[in-house]
Amino acid sequence: MHYLNIHTHHPLHAGETTINAFGVHPWHLNDDATNGAAQVKEHIRAAIRAAGMNVLRDGQGHPFAIGECGLDRLTAIPYDVQLAAFQAQIELSEELGCPLILHCVRAVDDVLRMKHGTRQAWIFHGFRGKPQQMLQLLDHGFYISFGLRHNAESLSLCPAERLFLETDDTPLPISSLYATAAAQRGTTPEALAAQCLQNLSSIGLTQTDLPVRQGSSSQRTRGCEDDRTP
Repeated sequence: MHYLNIHTHHPLHAGETTINAFGVHPWHLNDDATNGAAQVKEHIRAAIRAAGMNVLRDGQGHPFAIGECGLDRLTAIPYDVQLAAFQAQIELSEELGCPLILHCVRAVDDVLRMKHGTRQAWIFHGFRGKPQQMLQLLDHGFYISFGLRHNAESLSLCPAERLFLETDDTPLPISSLYATAAAQRGTTPEALAAQCLQNLSSIGLTQTDLPVRQGSSSQRTRGCEDDRTP
């Protein structure tokens, strides 16, 4: 059994798998014109090509996502700069036909507005919010990814077909999170792992798209920070 870790900054542990993601985190933007839509898109396309992946498989699914990207009202980067860069990455997700991994800190209303009319799946990573907020996100089509720090009631109530798990910046094996989440949801870690892998097909990825990395192998998923929206 492979345990999907939808987002991590650390080398995978034995038996874990992940997805690749390419994007510009709102913390890493410059507050000048280099963050224009064309520059952001080309920066990401160049990173995808450098990794040996095809950026032209429009509508056919991809072994990668766009992200993490999004909005963060607690960072010093000007908010208008963040909005422009995020919009560029939304457009790139739509152009390439691949999912988007979202970083959102106290900006849910703007995120919901910008998501309107999109076709690709969005994964709200590191969700810590209460069930009411989760239900709002689910109503807008989001997938919800939970980390080690999460609201237990939200995790237990999240529909199985919309759920992912992640370790983000924690180096622990994700199997421990699967055990915790399975107990909270009244299922087994094996059943939960199988469901998370099945959910990949709903976001344009299949299990065969995923490189199974073990031991000290690295992966390209970059930059997620937990949601701190009240």
